Amino acid sequence: MRNQSSITGTYCIFFASLLLLTAIAGCTRDPFHVDVTKIDLNLDISRFETELFTADPATIESCIPDWEESYGVFLQHFSYVLGLGNSNDPEYSGNLRSFITDPFHYRIYKRTMEVFPGLDSISTELTKAFKRYRYHFPDRTVPRIITYVSGFNQTAISDDRLLAVGLDQYLGSQEDLYSEIGVYQYLVQNMHPKKLVSDCMLFWTETEFAFNDSVNNLISNMIYRGKLMYLLHVMLPDEPDTLKWGFTGKELDFCINNEKQMWTYLISNKLLFDTDRLTINKFILEGPFTTGFSRESPGRAAVWIGYRIVDRFMKKNTGLTLQELMDEEDYMEIFNLSTYNP
Repeated sequence: MRNQSSITGTYCIFFASLLLLTAIAGCTRDPFHVDVTKIDLNLDISRFETELFTADPATIESCIPDWEESYGVFLQHFSYVLGLGNSNDPEYSGNLRSFITDPFHYRIYKRTMEVFPGLDSISTELTKAFKRYRYHFPDRTVPRIITYVSGFNQTAISDDRLLAVGLDQYLGSQEDLYSEIGVYQYLVQNMHPKKLVSDCMLFWTETEFAFNDSVNNLISNMIYRGKLMYLLHVMLPDEPDTLKWGFTGKELDFCINNEKQMWTYLISNKLLFDTDRLTINKFILEGPFTTGFSRESPGRAAVWIGYRIVDRFMKKNTGLTLQELMDEEDYMEIFNLSTYNP
């Protein structure tokens, strides 16, 4: 039988080990995966498309003052996007009537209502994301959310207090209407309901944290967009990376497995400091693949490298807050301090 002193010694060793494991876990825990359950925030999504398309076309003029009061500046933005004119123009009500009675536009609206009969799950996920946003940026605005149907004209509309999204851009990657109008397949693959939340958060952060174009070259654009994607990962920590990025599994694997090769290509071709807009765009904007890398690469693969630089920078500067990261507009400072070298 063990004596009391040996048992006590065993417990002390166990307790010390437990403390060590706890300390290690605390050091490796993601500092941005925070508890936001106590943050008071409820998002109400206003569905402008239902009010617009269920209005009586014969008396639509009488609805306009109510919409101006209810939707404020959004109505101006929406009307501008669709080329309907100003709500004070004599022909405005007629233009609005023509839009909602157009057979193709009405088909789009009906299909949108089939895909999105309610928005409860989207509201829940956006509320969680914006709670995290408020936690990290308590002094910044949480926008009013409005949905609309624009006849495939505009994915999103935003200003300093508003985020509006076109639901007709998220009908599904197999949607016949997209095939009918010839939308490119590399775009259609992300035009589905599950992509809506991450797109909304990216639209909003791009509105709130504008690009500092004092040095407008490829590496600056990569790091700027990498910051937005880093922030998106914090806002949506439980969403799969493929969904946040809009990459297929193979495309994401390509980026992971070819990081060094992509970086070497940019350096060897002296592209990092290139200021040509067309050159920059082919590396950071959507496309069937990223020209120069490989046909197996996803579009905007250079943004993934920008994200990796930002991630490296934050891991080397663990005391920085998200606010400090987003306030840092010297992209070369982030690059240099990251000591990035895949």
